[in-house]
Amino acid sequence: MPNTLFPTSVVGSLPRPEWLLEAIAKFEAGELPESQLKEYYDEAVVLAIKQQETTGVDEVSDGEQRRFSFLAFVAERIPSFKLIPTTELMTKEAEQYVKSMNLHVGVISNPIIVGKIKRTAPLVAGEVAFAKRYTDKPVMAPLIGPLTLLINSWNRDRSGSFYKTPEDAFGDLTAMLREEILALKEAGASFVQLDEPAVGNFVDFRYTRWLLALNGWKLGDLGELHKIAAELINRTVKGVSGIEVGVHICRGNWRSDEQHYSDGGYEKMIDEILEMKVRRLVLEYATKRAGTYKVFREHPWHGEIGLGVIDVKDPRVETPQEIVKRVEEASRVFGEENIVLNPDCGFASGRPWPVVNRQIAYAKLSAQTAAAKMLRKKHA
Repeated sequence: MPNTLFPTSVVGSLPRPEWLLEAIAKFEAGELPESQLKEYYDEAVVLAIKQQETTGVDEVSDGEQRRFSFLAFVAERIPSFKLIPTTELMTKEAEQYVKSMNLHVGVISNPIIVGKIKRTAPLVAGEVAFAKRYTDKPVMAPLIGPLTLLINSWNRDRSGSFYKTPEDAFGDLTAMLREEILALKEAGASFVQLDEPAVGNFVDFRYTRWLLALNGWKLGDLGELHKIAAELINRTVKGVSGIEVGVHICRGNWRSDEQHYSDGGYEKMIDEILEMKVRRLVLEYATKRAGTYKVFREHPWHGEIGLGVIDVKDPRVETPQEIVKRVEEASRVFGEENIVLNPDCGFASGRPWPVVNRQIAYAKLSAQTAAAKMLRKKHA
């Protein structure tokens, strides 16, 4: 990252070009060879990088152009997991939660554990290595976090013969992710971001209850998940040095009425947050659902803050002045020297559900850059 105040970054995903989506559909219909699809993926990544550079973002990503989703891509690359539509896993109890939350389960597929977990191929390192060929800017690497991966992938019926309980999978799963982080270090990533919406769901547990019902988890108390959240993160990063690692606490990123998302501040997960042995927290604060900074005034975080200053689900492009105001308020809590500006979340966490179109996404990133320049001038 540049040695300056208020550097700018992204959370990872960017909307895929229409021509890439058409190429994927043709490939899946048997009308396009895999070699041609690979060329389309390469071109989409290069385009995403160049468009980020045009907006002035300091730390770029490959836009997650090659992934089905921030989570499902694990099954595309590691044979220990199989991508299974959640409609095939549905239980009566899970169906009740689907109705109450207005979930679009038809587009959700989860990477279910179907064998002993072992890193047999790169998860993200190849993406970073390719991206670095086309930019001189730092390249960040979004990687699924251990709690979110486990809670989505351990299924009693499909995974039970390999790991009788979710706890039995702790060691192998965190070892796989730690190996990937070390590979990302070798690939030259500037920052590894562990995506953890499962931690963000601690606000009200609505989405969590659906996943537990879907996969047949048996917990005496939902508080048990609190106990393992930081443990899994810390197991994953144990022994890792020489590369910055952080955690993105997502608050829901579907294209739908936000009344169905978790609503509330970070108070209900602050103990886990403070126990995480990572350098940067990437937090959503542009959405009103995330609450205020009050809990961090009372319980300070002493590392970096990836401050969400752009609401990715709102099609209205924020003005630089609005963003500056958000950063000024946050700097009184976190310290101006610790803040990295970024959107609340990715603009397209999954291929089928970009939350805004590409033009709006890049306009928002341009506004973020303009705000950073204003802040640097003011605080120089």
